[in-house]
Amino acid sequence: KSARDLTLSEAIFLAGLPQAPSRLNPWRHPEAAKRKYARSLARLVELGIITRDQQSLLEEPPKVGRTDPPRFAAHFVDAIVARYPGLRGRATTTLDLDLQQTVERLVRSHLSGLNRHDITEAAVVVIENATGAIRAMVGSRDYALSQINGAMHPRSCGSTLKPFVYLDAIDKRLFTAASLLPDTPDAIRDEYADYDPQNYNHRYLGPVRLREALGCSLNVPAVFVLSRLGARPAFYQLQKWGFTFPEALDDYGAGFVLGNAETRLVDLAAAYAGLARGGTAMRAKFLAAEHHPVARVASIEATAIITDILCDNDARQKSFGLNSPLAFEQRVAAKTGTSSGFRDAWTIGFDREHTAAVWAGNFDGRPMRDTFAVRAATPLWAAVMRELLRRDHPLDPPGENQGLVHREICKATGLLPSRFSPATLDEIFLPGTEPREDSASYFANDGRLVLPDAYSQWCASRHNTIDAHVRSQFRIISPPPHAHYQ
Repeated sequence: KSARDLTLSEAIFLAGLPQAPSRLNPWRHPEAAKRKYARSLARLVELGIITRDQQSLLEEPPKVGRTDPPRFAAHFVDAIVARYPGLRGRATTTLDLDLQQTVERLVRSHLSGLNRHDITEAAVVVIENATGAIRAMVGSRDYALSQINGAMHPRSCGSTLKPFVYLDAIDKRLFTAASLLPDTPDAIRDEYADYDPQNYNHRYLGPVRLREALGCSLNVPAVFVLSRLGARPAFYQLQKWGFTFPEALDDYGAGFVLGNAETRLVDLAAAYAGLARGGTAMRAKFLAAEHHPVARVASIEATAIITDILCDNDARQKSFGLNSPLAFEQRVAAKTGTSSGFRDAWTIGFDREHTAAVWAGNFDGRPMRDTFAVRAATPLWAAVMRELLRRDHPLDPPGENQGLVHREICKATGLLPSRFSPATLDEIFLPGTEPREDSASYFANDGRLVLPDAYSQWCASRHNTIDAHVRSQFRIISPPPHAHYQ
């Protein structure tokens, strides 16, 4: 009960307890609490704060009863109370009780197998894509043990923001899904001299198409794309999706695209539901009577490309393999994220009707042990998605009717195929952004891949496993760029 709703007798009763909270505990020592209440009344009369007539009316102390937590969806109920402090009477929520209880069971089952990774908590949010309605919210393993709501508590979000940055770049026609991006140690030194992002496995793949860069969740290509977008415009664009961050951009720097920014699981779920809707943002709904505005943030066409990448199991093969928990027979979108220091694991994804978002970790911030999101969070997400797919529909593949252009491209370069192309694949583009030239200029006569000079250091390194080389030309090898000598 809020303090403003207390009766006078309740207020007087409570005001006397802090003097000796253990000795006056009304559940353990009810008679002592009643005697303290009587003394408080007498003192108030003595001070002239209440009259003797009021004392007589207040003589009977208030009834003390223990209020048990809500029987179902306790974290969800707490979130509503915090969100609508003035809410009175009956209210219809958006919760699907059967789904809620199923997800609660899945959370407990999943966490029981993560003891060796020192992971004690998980949270899940399920949102209906069309309406933004929260159909399930689990904030922790057990409300009785922890009232912290992991669905509403900001945590470092790992790589979960990358799809929105890539979407912005494609929508602005700066890149396509076939664009070659550099995954090399020196790719962003000109733009961010003091920033050295690395991939989780400390390997660099060299030239990668944007589709693979996002699918494999590579870090350097994401920062490279951010440098072309501009960090500030990209950060503001994320806020249009409904993300709220505790700090300003200057506190995060370029690292926000890799997850040093904190956000809430419920906001991630709402934003990914926006991808499922084709590029519109809408706040999550807790009550059936809520109505939130819908704002278009990205084009339907560009969103369809990003969604297609998030559904592409082949695109993430180099990081996750073909048989990870992300692999579904049905077409569903998915993205993982692991925060720096291995403190937070995320997986978010959607089918046609629902978005499911999962966080796993520890509320005290200690790191997980020997694991990544694909083991810590993804199996729980996959279990929730399979439950949803009992009634839901998988996503449709992108078609010509979505305003996209299909082209066969060279798998190695992202350009049109040439006689040197080792393999080809079908790619989708915004009209007017499809490649016009073939890949012949990227190959030597012997079929070896020839890269621009920007890849020279990578080609000479152990990371070059594809036998690529740069075309011989005059270069200054020493001193290296930006070197300073005294």
